[in-house]
Amino acid sequence: MRTQWPRGMLVRVMSEVIEQVVCAEVFAPWADAQRTVEALALEPLMDPRALRHGPGLLAREEAARIARWFGGPSYAPAHLIADAYEALERETRALHAVVRATLGVRVHYTHGSTDPYDNAEELCADLRATRTMMLRTAALDTPHPRLDSSRGGTLDRLRVVHDVFGHAALGLGFDLQSEYATWLQCRTLFSPRARGAAFTELVGAVTTFVATGAKPTLRADLPPEDLLA
Repeated sequence: MRTQWPRGMLVRVMSEVIEQVVCAEVFAPWADAQRTVEALALEPLMDPRALRHGPGLLAREEAARIARWFGGPSYAPAHLIADAYEALERETRALHAVVRATLGVRVHYTHGSTDPYDNAEELCADLRATRTMMLRTAALDTPHPRLDSSRGGTLDRLRVVHDVFGHAALGLGFDLQSEYATWLQCRTLFSPRARGAAFTELVGAVTTFVATGAKPTLRADLPPEDLLA
């Protein structure tokens, strides 16, 4: 069952959250990963300096709209959702292969009740220094309705792609503005066919988590066109 947030209450919550994260967590970027993103991008990238040091990229009302959409009913046609998630699965597999073959990243899956890193800086430092990362596998949680949630499956691979080409490449944290900045970079790696599904996974769930303070139930959906940055 999804959390239904009254419009006014959600805007107030998001206002407090965004005001607290105007200055995103910024630390050393991983140059090799950023060069790989530049080689893979399907369209022009935003300037990494703007993503790292610019003002808040996700407006308060926009964040509230994303959380309302993710917590509300789905209106996207089922066949379009299926098509988008098939594309996302295929493209995630290809991007993950690049992470492994080109950057040499090794992933160590953990099975504890908490995330293996206390913060994004630890994750990114691991990747820069040793080309390794730890990831709490999605296999421990309720399975995704469409993505393979087994250990090392599509959901785990998508998180690896996001961490490497988003957080580590840019050197950004886990606060809301940083998460949205990593999306603005990672979105260029997905085709228009897969991008709506990628937005659902990388923006919808994260924004709702920040708004509610609880992990939302994962869903397969497509955002309204005007939300898809």
